[in-house]
Amino acid sequence: MKQNSKGFLVLEILIAGLILTSSIAAAMYLFRMGFVYLEKANDSNIITSKLPQAVNFLKTIDLGQTGGTESIGDDVTLVWESKSIEKTRPLVHYSEGSSLSPFEHYLHTLRLKLLYKTLEREYEIRLFRYKKVVPVQE
Repeated sequence: MKQNSKGFLVLEILIAGLILTSSIAAAMYLFRMGFVYLEKANDSNIITSKLPQAVNFLKTIDLGQTGGTESIGDDVTLVWESKSIEKTRPLVHYSEGSSLSPFEHYLHTLRLKLLYKTLEREYEIRLFRYKKVVPVQE
């Protein structure tokens, strides 16, 4: 009887070791996946924090250009392209009569792409601008 119980004890130790090994492997996998998702969340936060800076940059660009690429810090790259939708110089009505407005109005569509590591986010905005028209001297 004693020999059988000693052999059974070895089998129990082998099974317990197998269970312990598999639980350690599962825990390591969960830590690894947690780190991967934490890194993705951090990358997303970095891109989101750069969006206001990208919009402010686009306020200063010459929309006569059709596109460009700019580095906006922290390894984030802004790729943009501009498409003119409409240009107009409206008619202004005064009590003395009507005349053309001293401003030209421009409407553009801007496509933005923010790139960071393997993550990219795309945005599209409409941008309204105006410019004072310089009268032609004759």
